[in-house]
Amino acid sequence: MAFPWAQYHDGPDGLPFTVDITIPRLPHTRSKLCSHLTIREDYPCDECGEMYTHIYRLIDIARNPKAHTNYKFLGLAHMQDLVKKHADQVNELKLQACNNSCKYIHALTQLDNYNRLLMAISHNNIPRIHQIVNVAMRNEGVYCPQGYGADDLDIVTLIFRLGGHQLLFALNHKLGLPSLCTLHVKSTFTSLMPTIDPICNDQLNCNIQAIIVDTCAASVPLHGVSFMIDKIALEEMAVHFSKYNKVGGLCWKHSHVVDPVLHTYESAVNIAQKIHKGEVHLGKELTVIGVSCFVQDEIYPVLAAPTCKMEDANDMEVILTQTIDQWNASSAAASVGLAWSFVTDSDATRRAAGHRLFVKTFLPPDSTLYGTLINMPGLNLFTGAGEMTLDFDFKHIFKSVTKLLHLDDPQDVPRVVELMLAVIEFSKTQHTLISDSFSIDVDTRADLTSISLLSALLRSILIPFIDVDLSLSQQFDHLSRYAHLAFAFFHAHRCSFMSYQLYYDTQTMVKNAFFCLAKQQSLDPHAPFFLGDVGDDPLEILFGCMRMIGGHNSACSYAQALDRLGTAKDIDGVFKCHPELDPGHHQLKLTCQEGVDHINWEIWKGNIISGQCDLPLAWHKGHDDALSILITSQLAPAHYSFMELFSTREVDMLRPFSQNKYLGVSTDDKLEDTSHVPEVPLPIPVPPPIQSLETVLSNKEEELPNEQQPLLGELMGSENDEEIMLMFQEALIDECPSDVPSAPSDIHHPLDPSAPPLPAGPGIRPEDYLLYHGHWIHKQTVCRLVANKDFVSKSLNRLEHVRAGYTKVNKHIDMSAGCITDHNLFLVGDIFLTILRSGRTLSISVLRSTTATLNGISHTSINIAVMKASRSTAKITGQLLTVVPTLPAPDVPQSFLWDGGYVTACSIIQGTNESTARIVVVTVPGALVEPVNGGQSTWQISREAMQAACDLLWAKAGKIKVTLKTIAAVTPSDAKSFPYQLSDSTLAILSVEASSQLCVSKGETIVICPLCKTKVTNMHYHMGLHILCTLNNIPEDVNMKQLVSNVYPCGFCGCSGHPDCAITITIKNTATGNAPMQWNTKCIYQHGFRYLFAEQGSKNKPVRNVPLKCELCHPILPPEPGKSSRRVPAVAIDAIWCYNMVEHVLNEHEEYSVPGCRAGGMPVLPGVLKAMQLTELEQASANIPKEKWQPFSIPGDGHDKENVVPSTSCTSKRSAPSTTAPQASKKARTNLTNAHSAVSLRT
Repeated sequence: MAFPWAQYHDGPDGLPFTVDITIPRLPHTRSKLCSHLTIREDYPCDECGEMYTHIYRLIDIARNPKAHTNYKFLGLAHMQDLVKKHADQVNELKLQACNNSCKYIHALTQLDNYNRLLMAISHNNIPRIHQIVNVAMRNEGVYCPQGYGADDLDIVTLIFRLGGHQLLFALNHKLGLPSLCTLHVKSTFTSLMPTIDPICNDQLNCNIQAIIVDTCAASVPLHGVSFMIDKIALEEMAVHFSKYNKVGGLCWKHSHVVDPVLHTYESAVNIAQKIHKGEVHLGKELTVIGVSCFVQDEIYPVLAAPTCKMEDANDMEVILTQTIDQWNASSAAASVGLAWSFVTDSDATRRAAGHRLFVKTFLPPDSTLYGTLINMPGLNLFTGAGEMTLDFDFKHIFKSVTKLLHLDDPQDVPRVVELMLAVIEFSKTQHTLISDSFSIDVDTRADLTSISLLSALLRSILIPFIDVDLSLSQQFDHLSRYAHLAFAFFHAHRCSFMSYQLYYDTQTMVKNAFFCLAKQQSLDPHAPFFLGDVGDDPLEILFGCMRMIGGHNSACSYAQALDRLGTAKDIDGVFKCHPELDPGHHQLKLTCQEGVDHINWEIWKGNIISGQCDLPLAWHKGHDDALSILITSQLAPAHYSFMELFSTREVDMLRPFSQNKYLGVSTDDKLEDTSHVPEVPLPIPVPPPIQSLETVLSNKEEELPNEQQPLLGELMGSENDEEIMLMFQEALIDECPSDVPSAPSDIHHPLDPSAPPLPAGPGIRPEDYLLYHGHWIHKQTVCRLVANKDFVSKSLNRLEHVRAGYTKVNKHIDMSAGCITDHNLFLVGDIFLTILRSGRTLSISVLRSTTATLNGISHTSINIAVMKASRSTAKITGQLLTVVPTLPAPDVPQSFLWDGGYVTACSIIQGTNESTARIVVVTVPGALVEPVNGGQSTWQISREAMQAACDLLWAKAGKIKVTLKTIAAVTPSDAKSFPYQLSDSTLAILSVEASSQLCVSKGETIVICPLCKTKVTNMHYHMGLHILCTLNNIPEDVNMKQLVSNVYPCGFCGCSGHPDCAITITIKNTATGNAPMQWNTKCIYQHGFRYLFAEQGSKNKPVRNVPLKCELCHPILPPEPGKSSRRVPAVAIDAIWCYNMVEHVLNEHEEYSVPGCRAGGMPVLPGVLKAMQLTELEQASANIPKEKWQPFSIPGDGHDKENVVPSTSCTSKRSAPSTTAPQASKKARTNLTNAHSAVSLRT
């Protein structure tokens, strides 16, 4: 079928042979050029023999035709294959065309949907938009819900708890992680019930059920349970819990004396009064009780109560009893396990309470533990209810032991362990010298022998917790050896060896370990027992996570602490499921190895199966090891005759001296110290100097001096009290939700009919608001402004420890540079200069520093640049030195030498009329300190340097807003000792400018008017009357010694041209339009006044001359889109006195019209117009004739639509120049007489 019959012809392209198919089974071919001549009959001729090549080529073409072969040369089989191939290709193209058609139709449908949505949006057709979106969501393939596994939820929980909802939102949209809504549906967050009232059983039951019982699986095997208690710092503030409608953050012990529910504003006042009287306290610390299961390494907080740190052992005993009773009464004891131990730190109150509860009943013979523990002579067998025992954290014990070795930072556990290991290793290296009994260095050998005994003791208590190769039997061998060694040493040396409390804690820790292992063997001998579970590591990790959540800031409110506690528990739960994500905690490591957090049972290599440890055998093995060590020591055998000592039940490890006395618990446990350790006499206390002074940074708005306040109160009557209450009212009203929509009318509240509607809206609870003076105030705001009005944040010293670290041990000091200290450091003990007042003189003083603090933390040295910075919080305290001048010489500059004495001041002895001399101690800001380096001698200072320092420090005091009256004033016993004097009794160094101001003000606020020389109580009000009369050309009744300046007069002194009279104001942003202002000036005649009252004026004080912001110079920006106001930075700007506003607009804003002065121009803004107008009270106080009064109208009430020029009968606030006169002459005009007078007052 594949033969090419198309080529079977005689043409040019025909085949060169013919085919004979007479016999079809045996076809023959013959060349067309056949000669018919052959040698043999069965052999072809030469021409036919060449046909084999053609035939094989045709066979190859028939089998594998080329792709471009013409169809006519193909056989039937090839043509059939080709037709089949083309049919398949046609089918593929048909399928592709069908798919493309569906795709194009879907794209066109989408375009139609987008067009519909675009048209709906353009027409603002909200129902149509909802319809389109809902239809699209229902269509198949548009909304594809995605499931998430447990790992996804764990990661999202970690993201949300560490980074917050904003980070979760970003990762949800970017990486497709579950959203916060999904997390709330799929997961349950830990939430503790707050302790608002005294601790009750319902609260404990609620937390145990929600946090432990509901989260633990029913098939989990029973475990031993350890209770842990500790405290963490709290900010002392009250908070309002909306869920319970109560005020929290009060100490649980005294919270019963107040009603925590805020029914009215008076309820908050009552709580504040109770706090002020000391009947109830704000919580200083948070007491946390947690539950941890052995071998699980997980913590469950069940109590978080604020405490005032005034609990005694009885109160703590009640808490512990309540917690244990509620655990046993709940289903937790049956589903989780029984309580085995109660762990605490070295707190004396908790130690006493734990001793009363857990060391009171001897182990009964019918107990499952009795047969094991009775075979351990010396082990204390007294327990509490349910055979519970007391325990102390072994890491706290390690830190307490190293305190005896004077470690510089005993809170760093890795360094504590490193020090203990160093002692052990050092003892091994000295073994040869210790064993050499013929050594002539007796003292050294005795010291090394003592170190060897200490090394054995430390090794016995340390190695069981850090050597992962030890088996459980070897661990308890070491603990038994420690118990016997410590007993012998304490029996011999008593408190000279270690304190009673530390001895009690260590022996109690060993006792609890043996009890817990015996209980584990009784519960499940095939289960492992990890010795590290006897401490409170899980609770410490929980606290560390709480601090990490707050940026290592342990200070937080009670509400924040509860939230952080739940957050820390959630994070801890995720880390337990994914330990590879846990970065670890450096302070809880037992070694300094990188990548290892703390040793746990999962990495322990030794055999820790509880049933494979013989406790009595381990106890006796430790006894024998201790004896082998003690026999080689110098101790008398009576102190380690254990069999004889423990033959009676009255003596055991916790009661080494019988008499049933537990040392370290009771206050009458003092015993006679029979050791021969010499006692170091106590230092003789030196009474501190009583004459202590301080230079402080002043506020921008100062109050009147204390000595003037009674007089001011008599003159003002009750107006001062009214101002204070109004300021508080403004603070409350300032935070009222004015932009919040009102509550719907169907919510019933027994309210005053005249009260405004309750706030309402998404997330707003009307029950969280109180009615105060016609405004709804949030209860949390009331708590902050009433109960927390004296709130002071705690120190953040922990931040410095975390970020900066601790000073390294044996820090290397490079002395190749020739100095042992940094030349940029100011050390305690250095000499420094500062400025002090004495009478009406400001002079330089020389002091020797005694203390230096930065951020309230004491330092031995401070960087000079940091100390002298303008905003530095450094404070230097020093003793004022007496110096004497040298004799003047022609070529030698005069200097001052310290004569070894100190400036003293008289101090009255209380209860007598006698006085004593005390050294003057002064505390000054670091910015006003100038360190002294006198060259050859630190105690010799040149007079020129002292004068230069005085001038520089006074100039710097002005820059950092330190006023004269805030500089410390010294009244020495000897007037010649300070200020420093020359040999002729003249003052050596003083600030002329500052002393001149002191002479004018007599060191106090000036009360003499510089213009009329009369005594006044309020310079601002008095000077305002002078300016008001001058502006309206009204003669005054008093005799004016000096006239008011007619060019921008100062509101305090009436003068102009002096730079100190420049005044600025700072406007703070608030939620309402009522923005409080702060003013600042250096005028020496300034008096403090309430800005809001002075701006409004009153019947008694009508003058409204206050510094204002010119709205033309500083325009008010429009509100931000979607908001009712625009927040601008609170910066100080140049202010214009209200009575100078007309002159300011005339000179600086020529494009605006001024009523009565300039008719042409644009109308001024309403605020500027109001500042130009005078009220009727102002015009009456200036004795302006009533027929010349200006009509006063408040801008915005309809009377100020146009700035119409008033009739000529109305006078302006200041006589205006002619409109034809050039304005430049007005700007250049200066009253030289007044300017000189103003300068003369200050020089």
